[in-house]
Order: sequence, then C-alpha cells, then structure tokens
Amino acid sequence: MSVPALLVDVQRRLESLYALEPEAPVSEFLLSAQEADAYPGGGSRTLVARDGDTVSLGVVLDPDVGARLSERDPRVQLDGHNLDSFCAATEEVSHFVYLLFCARTERTVTQLELELQAEVDKYLCAAFLLSLQNEGAVSTRLRGLLFHDSRIADTVSEERAERYRAASQLAYRYCRFLEARFLRPSRVAELARESRRFYRLGQREKLEKIARLQ
Repeated sequence: MSVPALLVDVQRRLESLYALEPEAPVSEFLLSAQEADAYPGGGSRTLVARDGDTVSLGVVLDPDVGARLSERDPRVQLDGHNLDSFCAATEEVSHFVYLLFCARTERTVTQLELELQAEVDKYLCAAFLLSLQNEGAVSTRLRGLLFHDSRIADTVSEERAERYRAASQLAYRYCRFLEARFLRPSRVAELARESRRFYRLGQREKLEKIARLQ
C-alpha cells in the first residue's frame, strides 16, 4: 500500500467534504526522514513558514506511522492495528488543507483552531471509512477511542499538551452533536452542510457554537 497515495486520498476527501478547490497533492510536500532532521520537533508534524505573501509547507510522517499504514490499508480495514496511525496521518493532512484554506482566504489561524479542526477531521474520516466497512454502522465507541483513550507523548511540552487536551475535549462535544444529529439518522447531505459551515467559522465562532451544544 502506498502511504503517499493514502494521504492524497484523505486530502481529496476533506476537500470534497468542505467544498474546497483541490490543491496540489500533499504527497508533493512530504519530507523524508533525512530532510525532517533539519527542522525542529519530532514525530509526525506539519511545518509552515511565511515570507510576505508566500506560505511554505512541509509534512513529516513518523516512520512508525507509515510502517503501520503500509502493513494494513485503512481503506480496506480500519481497526485497532492501524486506527492510531490513520488518525495521526489524517491530522497532518488536515493541517495541510486547513493552512492552505486560511492562506487562500487571507485568514489568520491559531494553533488551537488548527488542532480543533484536525480532531474533527480525524473523527469524520474514521467514521466514513468504518461506515463503508460496516454496512453504514458507526460505533459509539469511536469517539471514546479517539478523544478519551488517546495518549499524549511524554516529549510534548505542557503547553502543547494542554492545547491538545482542550482541542480534544471541544472536538468530542462537537462530534457527539454530529453523530446524534446527522450520522445516526444517515442525514449525509445535512452533515456536509453543517461541516462546511463549521469549517469556515473563526476560532471564536467555533468555540461559541460548541459552548451552546447540549
């Protein structure tokens, strides 16, 4: 299984879901392990730099993540063996797509907003694949697996860890709303409309919307 092809497939699914113009494939922005060593951080990450009106992006995928995805294609079978790796890869693709969207629309974006959207995106992408593979069924356990059972690496700073936890909690509430209102009744068209509206909100509007959810 080609991992770059999988990443592009996730990218195209996100662009279709959010009614975005297709961008250059994320595979063209993948950095090798040797190239990634020249940049700060570790593991899977999306690198961004801005010089005037020019935004430069690079995507790094942890070798272990790539290896697990190569062993079992999540588009064929998404399960405990590759769920974490699929989510890690999806988060980086989400960052890539959202940063380009914000650059194209001349919007600023905070790290919390970036992480929140990535958390929502990984849930929707995983739910979509599981629905295809299980005759339309999406287990209520999925939200728990993605948002409550996930672990933050010990090497992550406390500031970043706190931001990840906040984004995860916010996404859990929003995805619970999506699941109850749209996924379980199979209201796919309405799910797409809601997701597109949410995607285009700024951070304050996103947080206000989630705060209003029961």
